[in-house]
Amino acid sequence: MEELYALSCFAVPNMVWQWMSRRRLEGKKYIFLHMIWTYIFMFYCYLAVQAAAGMGTFWDLLQNGLHEGEINLIPFSSEGAMTYILNVIMFMPLGFLLPLIWPHFREWKKVAVTGIAFSLCIECCQLFCFRTTDIDDLLMNTAGTLAGYLIWIVFHALAHKVDGDGKKRAFAMCGAEPIVYMFLGVAGIFFLYNWRLLY
Repeated sequence: MEELYALSCFAVPNMVWQWMSRRRLEGKKYIFLHMIWTYIFMFYCYLAVQAAAGMGTFWDLLQNGLHEGEINLIPFSSEGAMTYILNVIMFMPLGFLLPLIWPHFREWKKVAVTGIAFSLCIECCQLFCFRTTDIDDLLMNTAGTLAGYLIWIVFHALAHKVDGDGKKRAFAMCGAEPIVYMFLGVAGIFFLYNWRLLY
């Protein structure tokens, strides 16, 4: 029940935006395929935000305030290699899905900046819960995004259908479509998700 509530908080703002932007889909081919991929992307972003990373909410901020001493700005000071590995793995799908779904994000700089911004958003929201906001997480998340992008490059080179048919099928409701999904979802959880209502 709690997971469904959190997923709804992430998805509903995005679904409202899609409904409000429905005119942008008029005349587009492969609309159904595009929408399937966008929901796969949203579900991944939800897992990265809520299930894997965890983040504080507006309601945590009201109850607890900011937590002093929960910020680490010293690079590579975290203990345990597994922490680095998991943070890399967690953001690899982002680096792969962005160029796969949206032609506008087939440049490594755009993918890297998106990964940094998404990770930074999550880390800032962790200021409101009992988790550490860590520069190492930001660095490893960015590395994971770039690793995922490199995997997409290999996939793109090997699968010629992606280079041909993929370009015809791919389109965007707007140039910043994936960014809208990520940050509307984060805002949805931040403002709408209050786990105390379930207990």
